[in-house]
Amino acid sequence: MLEVSRLRKVYGADPQAAPAIEEVSFEVADREFLCILGSSGCGKSTLLKCLSGLIPASSGEIRLNGEPVTGPPEDMAFVFQDYSRSLLPWMTVAGNVSFPLRYKGLSKREAQAATDEALDAVSLAGMHKRFPWQLSGGMQQRVAIARALAYRPKILLMDEPFASLDAQTRSGLEDLLLDIWRRFEVTVLFITHDIDEAVYLADRVLVLEAPAKVGLDVTVPLPRPRDQLTTKALPEFAELRGRLFSAIQGAPVAR
Repeated sequence: MLEVSRLRKVYGADPQAAPAIEEVSFEVADREFLCILGSSGCGKSTLLKCLSGLIPASSGEIRLNGEPVTGPPEDMAFVFQDYSRSLLPWMTVAGNVSFPLRYKGLSKREAQAATDEALDAVSLAGMHKRFPWQLSGGMQQRVAIARALAYRPKILLMDEPFASLDAQTRSGLEDLLLDIWRRFEVTVLFITHDIDEAVYLADRVLVLEAPAKVGLDVTVPLPRPRDQLTTKALPEFAELRGRLFSAIQGAPVAR
């Protein structure tokens, strides 16, 4: 579904400047859940912004369903890390979720149905008239996810969406995201620096080395559906976690 070939990004006009992305190539299958893992500052967010068309790559190519990405694609939605800044505080929950739908040419009834379905999917039914500042951090992030879902994207990009949440809220949203992924049959690219989160969520994990280049590409063999207690107690979970940790630390690992 998504093809990334020899992608490189250098900020500024100096071609000799240190690259934010050195050279990245990978593919993502339709309906795959791919986690991109790496330490802070390795170029994960820059990569996602290039993939979404928000910033241009310096060289290389990105194709979505065979078409070059030269700007934000219509079939793609983006959930940002800072949910408090991505929501419009003067709009209600329903207003925030339905805001992008005006660009899809939906009727008022269709937009309302899409908004209702998305809010129900993130367990926020009945919160339509609340404002973002009246909600907890976890609920605000669910509004941001609902806004992306209402748009009905074929591919969903998520930039460390749970990083600023407490552990209990985070684990609950991880399970919610897996439910949404199955229900809406969407392809997910999920950026994180949390190894446990990557192993728990993904079909496949890419480890980025700085400056961003793929250091390791591994399939996650854990059975689905997954459970926070049962899955994380599996010996395969611990083995894969250790392998990814070694890769991030720069230790040699089996590929």
